Amino acid sequence: MEPQRMPIVYFEDLEVGSEHLGRECVCDKDEMLEFSRRNDPWPFHVDEAAAARSPFGGVIASGGYIITLWYRSLIEIYNTPRATWAFLGALEWTLKFRAPVRAADTLRARVTVKAKRPWIKPGRGLVTLFNEILNQRSDVVCTVEVKVLVATRAEGAAPDS
Repeated sequence: MEPQRMPIVYFEDLEVGSEHLGRECVCDKDEMLEFSRRNDPWPFHVDEAAAARSPFGGVIASGGYIITLWYRSLIEIYNTPRATWAFLGALEWTLKFRAPVRAADTLRARVTVKAKRPWIKPGRGLVTLFNEILNQRSDVVCTVEVKVLVATRAEGAAPDS
């Protein structure tokens, strides 16, 4: 018995304007602080007293930690037992942090296919994905526009192959 193959989402399967929601990820205080201590130890990321005197009025998550939670949320979209996207790599990111993230916030990715076109090399297409990272109040805390290469379906191959 041959193992069941995971359906693959190819360039042709992506529709401009389609939206995809990732899973919810909680900003765990201990994990957030540990990440900041190791990778981004600014006082407003690691010290409650100093953060209280900052423009943020308290400890906020590091940008790197926010990106980590974004990636966790994206797994629900790009790489699940239901389907995996045929990514070949990212070419360009435009990242904007729009609001602070705090411990206990719940984040979720919303990805919109903004544009797509064939690439200069055969077998791939360029897809522009607009990512919004939303908190539990549906406020956008970060946006990431990403240009990625996605494999095209082999000539003559049926969908879901």
